[in-house]
Formats: sequence, structure tokens, C-alpha cells
Amino acid sequence: MNRQAGFTLVELTLVAALLAMIMAGVASFLGAATTSIRLDDNIAVAMESLQRSAIRVSQVMRPCSISTYRVQSTPADVPAAAAAEGLWIEPVDGDARAAILFRSATGELSLNAQELTEPRSFRIQLEPGENDNDADDDGDGLIDEGRLMMDYDGIPVALASNLEAATFTLTGRLLTIRVQSAARTRAGLVQRFTAEEVLYLRNN
Repeated sequence: MNRQAGFTLVELTLVAALLAMIMAGVASFLGAATTSIRLDDNIAVAMESLQRSAIRVSQVMRPCSISTYRVQSTPADVPAAAAAEGLWIEPVDGDARAAILFRSATGELSLNAQELTEPRSFRIQLEPGENDNDADDDGDGLIDEGRLMMDYDGIPVALASNLEAATFTLTGRLLTIRVQSAARTRAGLVQRFTAEEVLYLRNN
């Protein structure tokens, strides 16, 4: 007499429970992966925006006349390099500064540009509710954030926003533009990142 092997009710119940546990684990993993991708997208968008800002600033700075390049004095410059804070002084090679003044060549670039624009400047303007105190005053995760403002022939123009810092470092003829920002993930964590552009200033 042939006996056919099969599953008992108990075995089927155990298999069903095991499969349910496996499916729950897979669903949890997929949910976590989806959240991670979404968080990565948030950071990626903020980083892309910051990189575009750095490129925009570098395009404005490209025709800068190096002989007209000045930096704004800070309390550390007084009295050795400046009589007071806030004056436009000669740059120190390799010294990063947050506010600069310059003039640009008009038309095509030339090593001995004769036609120059009116003075232009860059500096950070703090957002409303923010103070220059190395703290997150408005609770958005960014510290001392503001907009990078350019005085373009007497007209104030915002070239970048949500910046925690922006510095300009002149080393020889190489100008390094560095901007820093941050973004808050959905989990509430704050991730900081920077973007840099390096230019060779041709114009005297």
C-alpha cells in the first residue's frame, strides 16, 4: 500500500508564520532603503544648489583685475595692517577673507585690460533672525546663515542663499572661492558640505 507524503496542519502553520516573518523583514528593509534614498535626494539637491552657486560666483569673478583686488579689514588687522575695521586693504597671499572688493575688465579678457568696471564687492548678509554668534538662532539647522550679496555697479544682487560661510583666498594669481551650506534630513540630522571653484586671474 502506497503512502503519500504531505504536510500536516502544524507544519503548514509553521511555514506560514515563517514566511510572514520573512516578508515583514523584507518590507521593513525596503521601507528603510526608500527612506534612505529620499534622504540622500534631499542632500543631493542641496549640494547641487551649492555647487551652482559657486560656479555662478566664479563666472562673475573670472574677469577680475588682480591689481584692484582688495579685502575688508577685520579686528585682527588693526593696527598692523589697517587703521580700523571695515577698510579695504591689500590682500595677504593665501589668507581667506569673507568680504572682497574688485573691478573687472570689460569686454574680452586681456592681460593688460584698460577698460574696467566700477568697483564691485562680495559679502555675506545674515538672514533675518540670525546673529553672527556661531549659533542656530532660528532653529533651521544652519549656523549664521545668510545670502552672498554682490554690489554690482551700485545694485545689490543676491548670488547665493542658505550659506553658512563664503570665503575668497588669493594665492598668487589663483583665487579659491569656497562656499559652505547645510541641509536637514527627514530624520532631523544636519549634514554640512562645501563647494569650491579655483580661478586663474589673467587680468592685471
